[in-house]
Amino acid sequence: MIRNSLIDCKEGDKKKIKRFISLVENLDRDNSLNISFHAVANAYRAKLTINPLKKIQYLDLFSKEISSAVANVSKEDRFEVIFLRYLIENNIPKGLGFSNNIIEDKKELNESINTIDTKSFNPEYMKFITNVLEKLR
Repeated sequence: MIRNSLIDCKEGDKKKIKRFISLVENLDRDNSLNISFHAVANAYRAKLTINPLKKIQYLDLFSKEISSAVANVSKEDRFEVIFLRYLIENNIPKGLGFSNNIIEDKKELNESINTIDTKSFNPEYMKFITNVLEKLR
């Protein structure tokens, strides 16, 4: 459900983004994958707010949470956590300093793409990931 809601956010529809944020708020922060979804929700909060200082605060929270998630992620969830970081960082203006991992993430995702079939992603989420990653090539 959370993954399908994330897919819906790609259109930029504010209602769908708010729904995603609401779903994430119900997730425990007991593992790196959930923490990474919380980080993504903060990036989307930055997208929704008009206050420039709040935008920076939300992006800073995103950066701290996603860094923590990546540092502590299990091997099983690593691909998805790296994908989520890449997905967001690739859409943050580079001059803000919150997009420091794009090159290493691209490399890791390209090297790991062959393992995507072993993941238990639903078909829509799998397609979403592969469409994003096709743009890497």
